[in-house]
Amino acid sequence: MNTSGGASPEIRLRTAPLTPSESRIASVILDGYPESALLTAQAIAEKAATSPATVSRLATKLGYQDFAEMQADLRRALRAQLSSPSKRLRAQSGAPKRAAALLEQVIDIEVSNLRRTLELTDRGKLEELVERLGRSRQGRVYVAGSKKAGVVARYFTVQLSQLRPRVHLLRLDDTIADQLIDLAPGDVVVLFEPRRTTRHAVKLIEAAKSRGATVAVFTDERPPAVLAESDFVFPTTVDAVSMFDSYAGIFALCGAILAALIGRNPAEARTRAEHLDALNLDFDTWLDER
Repeated sequence: MNTSGGASPEIRLRTAPLTPSESRIASVILDGYPESALLTAQAIAEKAATSPATVSRLATKLGYQDFAEMQADLRRALRAQLSSPSKRLRAQSGAPKRAAALLEQVIDIEVSNLRRTLELTDRGKLEELVERLGRSRQGRVYVAGSKKAGVVARYFTVQLSQLRPRVHLLRLDDTIADQLIDLAPGDVVVLFEPRRTTRHAVKLIEAAKSRGATVAVFTDERPPAVLAESDFVFPTTVDAVSMFDSYAGIFALCGAILAALIGRNPAEARTRAEHLDALNLDFDTWLDER
């Protein structure tokens, strides 16, 4: 397990005090990245005109247990930069691990993701978005997410709908124009779009801006310009053990926003929750409520 507080391997290589031999190793890795993430200790040593033992000592110096752990971290960082799951899968290597061992690794990465997301978050902008979403009698809120991020969009819509009226979950398909027929100034569009941006998402942002609506985007650390120029942009870290991105940071931001909205108007939240409970009783929703 890493002992260096979650810093990326590139940051460690650039900031650690290094001997001349270690500096050559760092240059081989950094200058050849991302391909160097796939090199063995022997290959790195040959390129740096030093020994594999020196490569291993450098890994330990940087806070890793051994070179294998540093190489795994380099490959994880490489996978994080690759756009599609299939490309990230090709960057994976090594013997399969058992689920119990992977669970510890997943939790370590998720903790790191959450801390990094906290560092990336503009607190002032977060409070400003909460204030906008809290104007429950002014405007609508449209929520959308492309591909797998649609899961987050649905979650946020269901929860936000319990706190305020006029919340709409958008389907990013060829009916998007029909769904936006009432979009107007004062409305808010919340888009979950980490990693790869779809054409429907771009069209949604363009439509929202042209009609004077506010756009809030939850994305990754490297959003394209079309996302980065939105009214609210919340980058998150999406690193993961597998080829699938982590949405822990995005869910954490959603949780904070929802909790803050409840705190702003607890009476309305309580009234709506009680009304929803009554409706669920009328529909006999829950197995154990009667």
